[in-house]
Amino acid sequence: MSLLNNPNLSSYVLIVDDDQEFCNALKDILTESGYNVLTAGNGEEAFCLTKKHKIQLIISDLRMPILNGIALLELIKEQNPSIKVIIITAYEEVASYIKVMDLGAFEYMKKPLDLDKLKKLVAGVMFDEK
Repeated sequence: MSLLNNPNLSSYVLIVDDDQEFCNALKDILTESGYNVLTAGNGEEAFCLTKKHKIQLIISDLRMPILNGIALLELIKEQNPSIKVIIITAYEEVASYIKVMDLGAFEYMKKPLDLDKLKKLVAGVMFDEK
């Protein structure tokens, strides 16, 4: 049985971006695909949500105020390494790509997002029952 269909063990996709319109648009797309989705405007807010909800996947912007994507990834990998993290950015930089992948990011994607690829990645993570 998929985690998605088990009401006693609801897992979430958490979208983290300081651009609220982007968060809402991506939330709508993923909700329409059947996922439980939460949003946060920065890494600190996102990290707090990981303490309150069963987060299976985080899709986080790289550059944000308060706690950026790299700092959030570091905290997640220390506290709950089973959470998969996709880092997204409008500023494709080799150094940041290397850094996030070395820290254990699941994927690194450039904005504008390839929605088909993102949906496949989300499905792969959310239906993985390991």
